[in-house]
This record gives sequence, structure tokens and C-alpha cells, in this order.
Amino acid sequence: MIAAMLFVSSSGALQQPDPKKDKDEKALTKEDERYRREAEQLMDGIDLEVLVAEKWIKVKRIEKPILYYGDATRENDRGSLWAWGDKGRPVATLELYQNTANRTQWAYAVCNLSGGKLRAKRNGESWWEPNDSTTELKDIPDAPAPAADGPQRQRQLKQLAQKFTGHEFWDPNNSRFELRRLERPLHTYKEDDRGIQEGALYILANGTNPELIVLIEARTKSKDGAKPTWQYGVGRSAHAELHLEYDGKEVFEAPRGYRVSGENKPYWLGTINTAPKK
Repeated sequence: MIAAMLFVSSSGALQQPDPKKDKDEKALTKEDERYRREAEQLMDGIDLEVLVAEKWIKVKRIEKPILYYGDATRENDRGSLWAWGDKGRPVATLELYQNTANRTQWAYAVCNLSGGKLRAKRNGESWWEPNDSTTELKDIPDAPAPAADGPQRQRQLKQLAQKFTGHEFWDPNNSRFELRRLERPLHTYKEDDRGIQEGALYILANGTNPELIVLIEARTKSKDGAKPTWQYGVGRSAHAELHLEYDGKEVFEAPRGYRVSGENKPYWLGTINTAPKK
């Protein structure tokens, strides 16, 4: 939908303007902006914390969404993907969207990417209960050693990302859907204190609808002189059965979300009702 709003016909200069169409498109843009503000207000009500040395510390959210999207194939629109962590790897993502048949609620899918324990409050009340991340960093098979300088590492990162592919099984009839890796990372980062020389967050999507989250990092494993390595971690943003391959070999699989989703789990799909109270 957003892409359609931005599209300009190459033959537009030969066509007469249509005042009614221009008016409708402007109204649609204003409507989208209104719902984007509503989504941002919902996000402003969420306070996320990470457990560090037995102390809960609030994590700053990246101010704006790292992605806007719509998915007409699944009757979802007004979608956005948000992340927490203004420094280093995002500790969590939250996908927020509406179903076109129900404008009185927002659906969300939140995922703990931290490698540790998170919790969150919403409007001052307990919301996402303490949960342990299942995102585990693993060495990328047969990856070269990270280059010594940044530009070369970024080229390596892009080449490694191109080898990740994925698919999912979803309705109708447990059909197989091939996922598309968005070419550009949605977020890049470094964090010397944690040994992250280069990092990026990619998604594999149904169209542009986020389904799998793939983190790729050039890391120094420890302070004992071990050589830096390229590693990857995976998170989910979908209820489908998910599969991720690297260079043609499966490296991650996850069951349908209803088996692992919960308010005390590292992945949680739920809804927020925004219908006016009677």
C-alpha cells in the first residue's frame, strides 16, 4: 500500500490530472499518518528493562520504526517494526500492525534478542513478564576471518547476508512460502565493550512483512587472544513454522508460534484493544 502511494507513473506527464484521485490520495496519506501517530503513542507507553548484574535497567527505544510495511496477502496493513537499544545490538524488536477487517485493535509480536533476561511495563503496569532470550550466537560456517578495517568488514557482512535464505509453513493448508531477505539491513551497530566490531539486523520477509530476524556480527569471542569471528543469531516475528538456511543448509527451525508464544516467553504475539470505552 505504501509503495503504491509513492509510485509515480512514467507516463504521468502525458495524462490530465484527476482532482478527485489527487484528493483521495492526500486523504489516504493523512489517514496513514494518523495511524502512525497512534502506533507511536502505543509504543511510548511501553517501558522495557534488561537485567544486568541482578539489577533491572531501562533500555532506550530507537525513536522511529526501523521499518514500515503492509501485507495485502495476509490482510495486514499499517505495519511497523520497532527496536530497543540505542547502543549496540537491539535487545528486542516489536512488530505492530492492524488487520484490515478490524480497526479497533493492534496486533503485536515482540521478541527478546538480548541473549539475557527482559521484562516490560505498559502504561505503568506489568505487561511482558520476565523472560529469557533464546537467541543464541553461533559461528557462521566456513566464514572468513573479519577484515581488519571497517569498509572491508561491511563488504564481508553483505556477502554473508546474501547466503541466508528462509521459508515458512503457514495458512492456508500449511502451505510453504519462500521468504525474501530485504537487501539492506534495517539497523547497523558496533559495541566495543561487548566485542562487536560490526553488526547488522536483517529480516527475511513475506513481501516486506518481517517473519525472521537475522543478526550478523563480527565479534571478538573473549579477551584471551582468540581471533575475531563472524557469528549469527536468529529471532522470530511471526506465528508460522520457520526455517532458515545458510548456503543451502538449514541452521535454524522453529515450530508454529502458538507452541512458544506467551507473556512470559521471549516471543509473544498478542493484541491491544483501542476501541473507545462505552
